Amino acid sequence: MDFLAYLRNTGFVDVAPVGETGFNSSPKTRGMLVRARKPGLQNRDSVSSSNSGETHAPFDAEGVSKEVPSKIDALLQRAITLGAEKIKLIDTDSIVVEKWVKWKCIYGCPMFGKDGYHPPNTPDIDETKEVIGEYSKAILLNGADGRLLTEVACRLEGEAYHMGYYKAFAMTALPAGNGSTSGAAST
Repeated sequence: MDFLAYLRNTGFVDVAPVGETGFNSSPKTRGMLVRARKPGLQNRDSVSSSNSGETHAPFDAEGVSKEVPSKIDALLQRAITLGAEKIKLIDTDSIVVEKWVKWKCIYGCPMFGKDGYHPPNTPDIDETKEVIGEYSKAILLNGADGRLLTEVACRLEGEAYHMGYYKAFAMTALPAGNGSTSGAAST
């Protein structure tokens, strides 16, 4: 059964694909944006977030919020304004930290040991997993200029802190290679 049929079978109506998100989890899968409505919820004026108490406005036919954006929405928009090409709010449970990544750095990355952003001068794998586990959400940034993306992440961290997200912390992950700042990057 495909995902749209699954939504219909679980009680959603007006199920329709809207487009691709651009965030693909693997070469075989494509991130898809879907619009659907659950009967009985359409008359509510707003939906309250369970964690923060913030109110998120209902969306119009184009999927755009009708009212003032939440703090998170403002941070997402700010990331684009600062220079990120793509953004996505993700659950930290979806972040995978594995040992092979460090081994790729040790055996092949010209930046290994050159600064505080590369092993062996970075936190170990278990500590990284533990810290990520202390968060529930993360903002994934994507763009072609690694240096700019790092600046965007650090700037966003500071702005999030001043908005009341005191645990905000930027982590960067740039591609291995010749140490240049060009090329696709995610933060």
